[in-house]
Amino acid sequence: MMSNRTVAHQNALSQVFKRTEFTLGVIIIVLFVLAGTLTKNFTSAYNLTNLTKQGSIVGVMAVAQTVIIITGGIDISGGAVAGLSCMVMALLQTRTDTPFGLTVLACLAVAVLCGFCNGVIIFDLNVPAMIATLGTQTVIRGIVKLLCGGLNVTYTDARILDIGTGKLFGFIPYLALIWLCVAACVFIILRYTTFGRNLYVIGSGIEVARLSGIKVRKMFYLVYSFAGLLYGIAAIMLAARVGMAQPGTGEGYDMSAIAAAVIGGASLAGGRGAVTGTLLGTVLMVLITNAGTAFQIDPYILDVTTGVLIIFAVAMDMIKTRKKA
Repeated sequence: MMSNRTVAHQNALSQVFKRTEFTLGVIIIVLFVLAGTLTKNFTSAYNLTNLTKQGSIVGVMAVAQTVIIITGGIDISGGAVAGLSCMVMALLQTRTDTPFGLTVLACLAVAVLCGFCNGVIIFDLNVPAMIATLGTQTVIRGIVKLLCGGLNVTYTDARILDIGTGKLFGFIPYLALIWLCVAACVFIILRYTTFGRNLYVIGSGIEVARLSGIKVRKMFYLVYSFAGLLYGIAAIMLAARVGMAQPGTGEGYDMSAIAAAVIGGASLAGGRGAVTGTLLGTVLMVLITNAGTAFQIDPYILDVTTGVLIIFAVAMDMIKTRKKA
């Protein structure tokens, strides 16, 4: 007969194999090896650097989405918030004498304010999160176009552009470094702070959270404001990568971020999600696009593949939720 220690060890291994992160890790490794073996220049320093840059902005926004999804919410205004913040910073830099540091703070402040407004609309007006953020997305897009008159605004300060092109030690892009730092900070918040633990309780049920003594209104304000702060950071990264603010800056990023979080194991039913899974979900999405391009696969087919992957991830999540009910 097996000892209790052996049985416990086997159970621990079984739990590891069942984790979303393990599955995603295996898929990423297999896809990376195939692309690196069967295509040219996929593993070149230039392509790997470009791959990390591609994933960094979506990655930061996906972390923000994970925090919100854990509470049982969703936010489809993230791309618009990043676009508005990006535009405000560009206009301040090009049309005023505002110091660089203050333009960055203004960018973050605008994003936090937008997030706070989302929290107020969702909690105090009792508007479903998807409808509320769809509405704010539309409003914000209109404000962006009013501010710029439908024109692109090019950044003139080299410091913002240096973030997009600079590398630490000559090979780690600053954009990727920002992404990893954000992911690490949020991982610590979710794992080791009362705020992080309260998010999971809210995701399990608002009434449960209230009975546990959690100030739900305050938490809603904080979580959406915090997500706004992360959108603001993504806006700075967008500005650094593109070099200009456009009327459509940030379009599509919110849906990609939601997809990365869901693929990474965040449950749309709330109460479940992890930064590690989101990180791997983002890497997988970027890797599929990058490897598909290397294999010369039609980009429309890649869109279909990503869509199927999202549907599969959500379907599996729903099945898990029903089994637990």
